[in-house]
Parts: sequence; C-alpha cells; structure tokens
Amino acid sequence: MIYSTNSAVTEPGLAVEGSAASEPPKSCVSCGAPLFGRYCALCGEKVLSPSDLDWRHYVLHELPDALAHADGKLPRTFASLLGRPGELARAFVSGRRSVFIGPLKLYFAVFIVYAMTANFAGMGELSLPERAHLTDATHLLDRLLEARGTIAWTDPAIQERIASRAHWMSEAGTFLIYVFVALLQQLILFRTHRRYLEHLALALNVSTFYLLVTAAAQLLFPWIARGHIAVAEGVLQSAIGFTVLPLYWYLSIRRFYRIRVPWAAAAAATITAGNALIAVMLNTAIYALLIVTS
Repeated sequence: MIYSTNSAVTEPGLAVEGSAASEPPKSCVSCGAPLFGRYCALCGEKVLSPSDLDWRHYVLHELPDALAHADGKLPRTFASLLGRPGELARAFVSGRRSVFIGPLKLYFAVFIVYAMTANFAGMGELSLPERAHLTDATHLLDRLLEARGTIAWTDPAIQERIASRAHWMSEAGTFLIYVFVALLQQLILFRTHRRYLEHLALALNVSTFYLLVTAAAQLLFPWIARGHIAVAEGVLQSAIGFTVLPLYWYLSIRRFYRIRVPWAAAAAATITAGNALIAVMLNTAIYALLIVTS
C-alpha cells in the first residue's frame, strides 16, 4: 500500500467535520481578501464545506452549473495543467474554484478537441473485425464475430451505423476509464484520507493531459503513419500511455497527495498498469457490444 507522509491532509478553505479545522477560514484562498460569509466579496470564491465534496451535491448542483457557464480562465488553466501537474486538482478540492476551469468541464472541452483531431487525421480506416482482432488478445471478439455469421462488415451502410454507435460508446468508455482509475487511487492511497471526488478530480486532470497530448500528436499523424494510420494510431497511443503518462502521473501524485518519492513512484506505476488494464477491458466490452448489436 501507499503511505502518506501526513496521516491527514487538510487544505486551506476546506472545513473538516470533527476537527479543529472545522472553523471557517478568515481569508479567501484565491485572492487573500478577508471573509465575512460563505463567499468572498472581492472575487466571489466560495468557502467549501464537507458537503461540497459529496458526489451527490456535485452531480445535482455543481456539474450542471459548470457545464452551463463559460469563462475566460483557459490560458491560466492550461498553463497549470501542462506546467504544474496536480495543481489544478489541489486547487479544486481546496476551494480555489474561481481561478481555474473545473476538472469535468475542462475534460469535456479537451475531449471535443481530441475527437475533432481524430477525424481530421483520418482515424478509423479499418473495419470493425480488423480493429477487434488488433485489440483483443483473448480471442473473445473473434468468437463473437464467428457467431454473427457472414455480415458484410465493409458495407458502407453497416460501417456508417457502426461508426455512429462507436462514437458515443467511445466517449462514454474514455470517461469511464478514469472513473474506475479514481477508484483504484482511492484503494491504494486510502491513507491520504481523501474522498472519492478528490481522487476523481486528479484522475480527470491526468486524462485531460493525455487527451491533449494525443490530440497534438494526431495532428501530425498522417505524415508519420505513411498510409498505415489505424495501426500506427495504436502504437502512438501506447507510446504516450507508457512513457509520458506514467511521468505525469508521478508528478501529479507528488504534488496532489504530498507523499514521498518512493511511494509516489510506486503509486504511479500501479495506477498506470491499472489504467491500461481497465482500458483494455472497456475497449473489449465496447467492441463486443458493437458486434452483438450490428
């Protein structure tokens, strides 16, 4: 298991029930102005309470508001995402939410860019059986394909129907990967005494970074692939996933959880391996569903 150098970490601006830290802060965590209520009179920052980190409160109240309003924090947010791994999640859970874009809102914005670059680069040239064969090492998908009989997988009408379903399934699957990764974080980093939503905030920031780097690489992909786009796509994503991503995980864990180097390195390695396993399982499930429903 991964052990923190501090048994419990309390961020400024977050009141924790049953402790001396339950007293509200006297100054705003974002701008430093004196506080006289639940909101800063200068910048509008909200003082967090324990209920603000409850997932039901977030889904029912904060998420709809985050998706419905745009703001001008993009340059500051991307500078922190790229230059200070883990800082965005720390700011989010500590209450500094008027300074940066929230993890979920940022994730969806970058995911749209990622999907657009994938289409621009010409991804998806292989048929469903060809992609399933490249993805599944268990040969479960091959058996499902055999059970489906002689379907004309290269037929334009069938390919269009599959592409429409695959688009939405892949969006949900990409998001679900990090929902499960956050559960893995909570399991191996339980001694940090963080709530699930806090782990999820970090996981979404790491996912956003991965999508952003992959999107940038895909813009150059047609020139690199030399006609083998679908195969090279998988190679590129694997290269990023097993080189850049573990390093980013390590730096994010160090800054967010404030744990020692050996434990941060062990956590990053474990989470990277778990991330890959979860991704394979979800991809297999998506391909199986596409095959069965085609």
